[in-house]
Amino acid sequence: MKLRIISVLLALCLGISGCGKESEHSVEEKVETKNEVKQASVGGQISLAMHKPETLNPIYNRDKTVDKVLRLVYEPLFVLDNNMNITPNLAESYTVEGNNVIVKLKANVKWDDGKNVSADDLIYTLRELEKAGLDTIYKYCVENLGSYSKIDDLTVKISYKKGLGSVGYSLCFPIIPKHYFSGKSVDEIGAVGNGSYKFVDYKLVKELNLKASESGLNGRPYINDVKVMIISNDETALSALEASLIDAMTIDINKLGSLPTDLRNSAIDYNTNQFEFIGFNVEKDMFSNLSVRQGLAHLIPREDIIKNIYLNKMTPSITPINPNNYNTSKVGESSYEYDKGLANTLVSAGNRGFNSFNFSILVNKENFSRIESARLICSAFNDVGMNTKVEAVDFQEYQERLKNGQFDMYVGGIVLKENMDIMALAGSSGNMNFGKYKDVNMDKLIGDCNSAISNEGYKACLNELNKYFSVQLPVIGIGFKSEVLVTSGKIKGEKEPTINNIYGNIYKWYIG
Repeated sequence: MKLRIISVLLALCLGISGCGKESEHSVEEKVETKNEVKQASVGGQISLAMHKPETLNPIYNRDKTVDKVLRLVYEPLFVLDNNMNITPNLAESYTVEGNNVIVKLKANVKWDDGKNVSADDLIYTLRELEKAGLDTIYKYCVENLGSYSKIDDLTVKISYKKGLGSVGYSLCFPIIPKHYFSGKSVDEIGAVGNGSYKFVDYKLVKELNLKASESGLNGRPYINDVKVMIISNDETALSALEASLIDAMTIDINKLGSLPTDLRNSAIDYNTNQFEFIGFNVEKDMFSNLSVRQGLAHLIPREDIIKNIYLNKMTPSITPINPNNYNTSKVGESSYEYDKGLANTLVSAGNRGFNSFNFSILVNKENFSRIESARLICSAFNDVGMNTKVEAVDFQEYQERLKNGQFDMYVGGIVLKENMDIMALAGSSGNMNFGKYKDVNMDKLIGDCNSAISNEGYKACLNELNKYFSVQLPVIGIGFKSEVLVTSGKIKGEKEPTINNIYGNIYKWYIG
């Protein structure tokens, strides 16, 4: 396998003219980075990677690696910072009036071809989002959409069907130009954008070429050219990074330890909504009792899991309400520190003893971190007299058994929406509620969050949901994983990846 990957990488490198060579533009500027002043040269080239694109229209794209690259070409209305706070980008502001949102665009923002970004483009983008498939990246942004209309050249009124407390998260989508895309087929390869880089050409199943835009929202970037290699999978992309064929990519934190020292030292982690947890089959008698679930929560070696498996790059959380989100309050949340004595008291209150537990912890064998987490949990349970074991199966069987309820306990994960809608995970009819947990009050609290009519109301509902979840424990949270942006040594300047804007400040990068 390794030999095959190396052969593929060599072929890719030979196919890229001047692989690793920088352009010879000599203009330099001073850049201040964390109290240091360095000379930033304007020029050079970097290489990135993505899967083969079906389209370069970000509204119809389904692939996350392609989306990360298209963010260099298309700017979104709003972006999220590392606290998941909604920050204006193409938009200047938004205001809420009842069930309506008034979005004001920034003036004098240009497309690559010199035309102004306007309200007509936003209207066109919303219309295209409504037509896009359910599995496209930004489809969630129009789930609650009612109607929309133009107020003036820079202002659009958007009406929604229900509460607007978390509406800002639905406005974090890229805008596309009506004058360019109207009348074109979805799979047409070509682009006119408004980002830091603009489209040059696409060589089928080989590379996408971009160059610095003079009219981008954030001004001209330092780096002249970006070559994007078309790579079929993440394993090959990681090998390309190690071989210095690409200069930047995001990786799972559990792969960080296998990288060379220089790449590890460049790593910058950022918060995500990837929630890792332990799930119960509450239709099994031993897990149906609330006191038992609470007792077991006091036996989960969360600190050991986060330190030894997730390398301290995970935010602890007993609930799926992300502590990193600025809307979140953990006031009143029940806590579950490791405590054998308290665990015994709670389990006994459920009319059970530790020695009466005999069950398996299901996990998919492709996920190293979940297997190791399950082993630590299993060991902690057995230390108090339970009889438990880890059952690792391939992912297809893992999914089938979860869907069919053929498990006792499992270690799983879910990527939550930015508005932290947990209906799928904990709602009575949620499609990821594999444990069949049903609770009318939980359903109501989730619904209250999703229909809150103001941001303050949304925050209050979210806090109540968090408190209730921490008591009921449909699942026991481990925490929210971080991801990591890794860059080659030649890339200098500020790197500030965030959950939905990995290369958001690439215009500040330069070749060192």
